[in-house]
Formats: sequence, structure tokens, C-alpha cells
Amino acid sequence: MIATDKRQRQLVLVVSLAMGGIFIYAGIGKIREPQQFADSIAGFGIVPAMIVSLMAIALPPFEIACGLLMLGPRTRRIGALAIILLSAVFFAALASALLRGLTLDCGCFGTGAPSRPRMWLELVLDTGLFSGALLVYVRSIASLSAHVATTE
Repeated sequence: MIATDKRQRQLVLVVSLAMGGIFIYAGIGKIREPQQFADSIAGFGIVPAMIVSLMAIALPPFEIACGLLMLGPRTRRIGALAIILLSAVFFAALASALLRGLTLDCGCFGTGAPSRPRMWLELVLDTGLFSGALLVYVRSIASLSAHVATTE
């Protein structure tokens, strides 16, 4: 039982570090090219034009903050919750674009050539990010509950 718990903690740590790195990397890439990221957001056609620039400026620092939160044991749960929500939004946007027959560069990790296979790959990545964040979140809740139970 103790070995299993230790493995679960190690898995959560590895997933947290990987996801933290992914979100920090993605956020930095978008900060470097804000106009191209704004163009990517506009390409989805689901955000009002007056909000596109605000999203292009605000989303990258938020992604970096989520990544940083995943790195700290005390902040990991809130980072995981934020990534769950972001991944769900990213998944919905990509799925919507694919269902509408759009071929675009989502801007997820900088700019690239618009490609439907790449969009499908990024949809799978969003599913993985969602699943990883959900694992971290659920495990952190379980750890918190166990900690509270032992202190009572």
C-alpha cells in the first residue's frame, strides 16, 4: 500500500512538472508573437473581434501562471483546476473549428502552417492535458482529504 501511494505521488509529480513545462513553454511562445496569436484566435471565428486583442494579451501570462502553479506542491491543485478549464475551452474551440471544416493554425505552440492533421493532433493533446490535470486535481483532493482525516 505504501509503495503504491509513493508511485502515485511520483506520477503526480512527473505529470505536474510536464504540464507546468508545457504551459510555460506555450505561454512564452505566444508572448513572443502576440499579433500572430491574435490572428490565430480570430481565425476560429468564435470570439467577438473587440475581444481578440485582449485575449491575445491576457491568455499567455495566464498560461504561464498555470504552469508555474503546477510546479509548487501547495499551488498544484489550483493550477490543475485552471488547466482543466483551459483545456476544455481549447478542446471545444478546436472541435468547433474542425466540425465547421476550418483549417487553421490554432497558435497553441507558436505559429505554424494551417493543417487539419495538426489540428487533430492538438485536439488529442488537449484531451491529454485535460486528463493529466484531472489526475493531478483528483489526487491532490484525495491527499488533502487523507491529511485532514489523519489530523482529526
